Amino acid sequence: MDPIFSFLDPVKEELAETESVLMASGQSDHPWINELLDYILMTSGKRARPAITLLSGKLFEYNKNLHIPMAVAVELLHTASLVHDDTVDQSKMRRNSETINAKYGDNVAILFGDYLFATAAEIVCTTENVQVIRIFSQTLRMLADGELREIDQAFDPSSGLPGYWARVERKTSSLFSTSAECGAILGKASAADIEKMKLYGTMVGTAFQIIDDILDFEAEEKELGKPLGQDLKQGILTLPVLLYLQNHPENDNLVRSLKTTNEVEKESSLSHILDLIKSEGCIEQSYEIAQDYASRALQAIEATGNIVPRDSLQQIVEFIISRKR
Repeated sequence: MDPIFSFLDPVKEELAETESVLMASGQSDHPWINELLDYILMTSGKRARPAITLLSGKLFEYNKNLHIPMAVAVELLHTASLVHDDTVDQSKMRRNSETINAKYGDNVAILFGDYLFATAAEIVCTTENVQVIRIFSQTLRMLADGELREIDQAFDPSSGLPGYWARVERKTSSLFSTSAECGAILGKASAADIEKMKLYGTMVGTAFQIIDDILDFEAEEKELGKPLGQDLKQGILTLPVLLYLQNHPENDNLVRSLKTTNEVEKESSLSHILDLIKSEGCIEQSYEIAQDYASRALQAIEATGNIVPRDSLQQIVEFIISRKR
């Protein structure tokens, strides 16, 4: 494990086992399907959600036979949602690698995303915990709901910040919340502690999304793994954009103008909007809001469960706030 992630040492072995199970999940007797699995799992991210599931379990009563499958299911659900999101958005790159839709085509990406969703559902059922299975199913619906809202609200500022928070709750926070909540449930935590973990996940997920929004404006393109301003170019109105428009509603036509199919005009408008947002302090304001959500995540788990995994969960929050990619 990279030394920078030393705060995950309490679940280092469990994460390694999760990775092994993950790589073996969904294996088919058809080599090409296995090629797709290997490609998407090898280009995936830092496994933050599985780590939260495992640490949440260790806060209380860890059970390898329950928490490892749950961690795998959470990561597969996350990966499946990215495959579908990239296809809907027609994204070409993610984490400096070609997306499944760019490499294999949209039809393959849609079906492969479904394959991953089904595999995740099959794995979560091995926990035999009806409450966890229900929450997992609700999360899948929430992810789709958030994506549909994003499509409906593209290039349209009229839904404002309320529409943004509703999307974040569904598209991002829901899976972080599920990771933490289900880890606690499977760890036989009390009802009160389960609610604390659910709140922790929600707050962490919201902070994570806000930092993602910020990185779309100011990260180095190589670090981000995709072109800067990509969200705005696709009509996805993130927090810095909406904070700017809250102060300058007369300029909402600038965002609507990005819907043009003329790429030269679109790039020119995009550059102009990015400059306006940065000059108005909207990036700094977004950071402050992310910090507030991070603080609420930390408060949610104060004095909860075992101290070592709790420290790791707190450091995950700090990492998310300070990340550069």
